[in-house]
Amino acid sequence: MKTGILSMQRVINYGSFLQAYALKRTIEGFNNMCDFINIVPGKQINLPPKINTVQKIINVKGHFLLKLKYKKYVNTRNTRFINAFFPILGIEKEETKNNNRYDAVVIGSDEVFNGTQQCTWGFTEQLYGKGLNAPLVISYAGSFGATTLEKIQHYHIERPIGENLKNLKAVSVRDQNSADIVKTLCGFEPEQHIDPTLIYDFTELEPQKINDENYILIYGYDNRIKERDIIQKVKKIARKEKLTIISAGVWQDWCDKNILVTPFELLAYFRNAKYVVTDTFHGTVFSIKQNRPFVTILRKDNTEKLYDLLRRFNLTDRSVVLDDDLYQKLNETINYEAVNKIIEKEKEKSIAYLRKYLT
Repeated sequence: MKTGILSMQRVINYGSFLQAYALKRTIEGFNNMCDFINIVPGKQINLPPKINTVQKIINVKGHFLLKLKYKKYVNTRNTRFINAFFPILGIEKEETKNNNRYDAVVIGSDEVFNGTQQCTWGFTEQLYGKGLNAPLVISYAGSFGATTLEKIQHYHIERPIGENLKNLKAVSVRDQNSADIVKTLCGFEPEQHIDPTLIYDFTELEPQKINDENYILIYGYDNRIKERDIIQKVKKIARKEKLTIISAGVWQDWCDKNILVTPFELLAYFRNAKYVVTDTFHGTVFSIKQNRPFVTILRKDNTEKLYDLLRRFNLTDRSVVLDDDLYQKLNETINYEAVNKIIEKEKEKSIAYLRKYLT
C-alpha cells in the first residue's frame, strides 16, 4: 500500500518534525510506502492586523547585540531544518507537485484543522480532505488548535469543514475541543488518539550523551516565556540548586544558554533535564514521554488544548499560573508508573486504528 501523509512537515518546529517523523515511521512499519503531501494554499480569512511604523518601533525591545545573536540563531536554525532535518523526512528543498496517486492518505497529526490561524497557507479545504488523490482518506490525531466553533462560525467556514470531514473514511482527533467541533459539524463522535511521538520509540535515535548536565530546560516558542514572575522563580530555583537555565531549539533572551540541537538531541535534553518548564503542547508531550519533573504554563490562548492534554494523563496538577509556587510544583512526585500505563493503552488503541485502515 502506498500512503501519503498530509501534515505540517514543512513547518520549522521541532514538535511538527518529530510528530511527522513518528507517524511516517509507524505507517512504514506496516510495510507501507509512505511520503508527504504538500499543503495547497487556500484563501486568507484571518489576516494579521496592520502595524504602523511607530508601533513597530515600540515593539522593538532589548539590546542590539542580543538581537543580532537571536537573528543569527534563527537563521542558522532555519537553514539546518531545510538542509539537514527536512531531508530526514524525505522532503526535498523545493516544493514538489502533488501528482502522486496513493492507496490511502492520512491527514495529521498536529494542528491540521486549525483553519482560522494566521499562516502562509490560510484556510484550505485540502486539509479537511478535499481533492486528495486516493480512494481512502482518514485523519489521525488532527487538531483544531486555537480554532473554536465560535471562530469557525464567525468566518462562515462551518459548511466546507463539515462536508469535507463527513467524506472521510474515518476521523481521528487528539483533543476534546476538536472532538466537539467534529460532532457539531458532522453529527458523529470522532475517535481520539494520542500524538504520534507518544506511540513511537525514539530511543535508538537519541544520543546517549549530550554536552550539558545539571540544568533546567525551558521550552517554548521564541521569546514567548517572558512573564517576569515565572522568570524570577526559575532563576531562584537555578541559584538554589546550582543549575544552568537552558533553552534548546528555541530562543529565550533571559536563559543562561540558547543552544541549537537536532530534533533527536532535543529529546535527549528533555530526558536528562533536572526540571522542565514549558508552555507548548509538544513540550508537555516530550516531558511526559521522558518521565521528567515538569510544569506547563497555562495562558488564555493555550489553556484549552494544554489542560485537555494534561487531563488525559491525570496530570492537571502540572499546570501552573503566575501565582503558583514553581519550586514546590516541580518537586511534587509524578506517578509515572500510572502515566506510562495510560500511554501504553492509548498506544495500542492508536496503532490498531492505523492498522485497521492502512493494511
